[in-house]
Amino acid sequence: MLAPDSRTVATAIFRPPPGYRLDQAVLTTYTLDLETLLALPLGVLSRSDADFRTLLASPLLLFEALRNAARRFHVFVDRGGIAIPGTHRSLYAMLEGSVNPVRAPNGGVFHPKVWVARFEPREGNGAVRVRVGILSRNLTDDRSWDVALTSEASPGGEPVEASRSLSDLLGQLPGLATGALADGTRGALRILADETARTRFPPPAGFHFEPVQFHGLGLTAESSTLWPPKGGGWRLLAIAPFVTASALDHVRSLGGGKPTLVSRQEALDRLPAEALRRWGKNGIRVLRDDALAEPEETEDSEAQTESVGRPSGLHAKLIAVEEGYDVTWYVGSANLTHAALTGRNVEMMAAIRGRKGRSGGKSGRGIEPFREGGFLDLCAPYRRGKAPGDPPEVAAARQRLAEAEQALLDADLRLRCLPADDDHLLALEGEIPLPAGVECVAWPVSVSEDRALPSAPSWTWRLPETRLTSFVAFRLRVEPRDVDDSRLTRKLPATGLPDTRLNAVLRSLIDSPARLLEFLRALLGGLDVMADRERPSRNGGERAWTASFGRETLLEDLLRAASRDPERLKPIRQLIADLQQTEEGRKLLPDEFLAIWDAVDRVASGIAS
Repeated sequence: MLAPDSRTVATAIFRPPPGYRLDQAVLTTYTLDLETLLALPLGVLSRSDADFRTLLASPLLLFEALRNAARRFHVFVDRGGIAIPGTHRSLYAMLEGSVNPVRAPNGGVFHPKVWVARFEPREGNGAVRVRVGILSRNLTDDRSWDVALTSEASPGGEPVEASRSLSDLLGQLPGLATGALADGTRGALRILADETARTRFPPPAGFHFEPVQFHGLGLTAESSTLWPPKGGGWRLLAIAPFVTASALDHVRSLGGGKPTLVSRQEALDRLPAEALRRWGKNGIRVLRDDALAEPEETEDSEAQTESVGRPSGLHAKLIAVEEGYDVTWYVGSANLTHAALTGRNVEMMAAIRGRKGRSGGKSGRGIEPFREGGFLDLCAPYRRGKAPGDPPEVAAARQRLAEAEQALLDADLRLRCLPADDDHLLALEGEIPLPAGVECVAWPVSVSEDRALPSAPSWTWRLPETRLTSFVAFRLRVEPRDVDDSRLTRKLPATGLPDTRLNAVLRSLIDSPARLLEFLRALLGGLDVMADRERPSRNGGERAWTASFGRETLLEDLLRAASRDPERLKPIRQLIADLQQTEEGRKLLPDEFLAIWDAVDRVASGIAS
């Protein structure tokens, strides 16, 4: 179980074992926070345990990590699940090749939280390793109670039936995508689908019987039979934040006596009392107030940061069924709802089996350790409250807002970029058939919301090259105003975006020779060292740069890297090549340094060959 203050699960899943490097990573999620994705490569490559908000405070480090690893990360998110980021950043353009909106085939939502990493041996000796994480947590920085199961193994020679659903999900992702995939994405998915199909993933310690069994839902036609089909157990535990009456009735049939259900107060209050009666008077619980995450006050490095609420509370999804001496645990993304358990939504669950322990005692893997001294001690008995409800006019407004959001997601929208003097015009083209009474405004996520424009045949923004992006934020608003706005981001197809955008972003981050010097020396130390350094100073000009160059050990560091570890020069080589493409970049590179660099690079190239 992941507590609300757990921050390292994402980076831990993608950190390579000793002697290996991360080759490819695939992440599926229902909702996506672009800032969390922005920080993920830096957290992985720097092996930092800092939370994502700390990592976001170093734009240069983020840039280098994204350039190093962004093409290795492939994210598939429900087409309506990209949140509007709380801060406008030029770096979001670097995520465009990694983010792939998808549509669930049966009309529901794309809801699995599956993270798969492929690791290759650094020296070319040894077998490939594949690590999988099945989570209830989305790729966001929320503060909820979640659950995760991870496993790692090398592919074998024959298909493994238990892993087939995982392989099927990876193989079908290109067909679910709503837009074109970046170069290399299809190939990475094809390799991972093949290798996961041949991988026997071991269960955690204490679960002895069989490999992890993956259960994918919603990849074929929607079923009239609810999952999971197996019943006949005795003790039963079910946890989910969202529940419906038919799904609860089905899950209750999996176990005979001593059932326990944990959900959210508001979700339970919405159900008729009859739907809860089979769980018994004391069998239903909710999280205590003191188990919820406390609000955080945070600061961000970029100006004009807006305050964004972070989800918290119960978010874990699991079912445990005890049968005889054994227990089966199901963990993953599926809520206890009809849409989830019939495959209307796309979901992924994983099953593991083990001995529950002597007489259900705490030494085993059964439900009892979860109850006594465990998570259930953080829960209180459910006491029925007033069922939430809206006045008719509010309910009608919510319906119009939902229809408007669907129209926005279905609308054929596209971006067109044209040069305009020293800036660019970014035009959003296409129509959204909005219901009456719904307003829509839009703005690129790289600029603040005060640049939002109202719905029109064409939205157009004048932007510098560093702020051009294919991520566009939308806000839908309806009367009465006590109905919360609908806010989401769409990644749109774009034409005319200049290929030099990322170089422009880099030049905006390295704005003086002194700053370049500090960054070069940090690069020589590697991202793991860079993450521990303070942000480079913005002070100093060329004179300060050359004076510092004469006193410091940059030359010695370059020569040492060339002779001992030429790989460390690769990011410097690319950085210099990028800067030399423009006049502004060339001004940051004094002739003295370029002469020395050319000599060191020739030495390094000779050593490498």
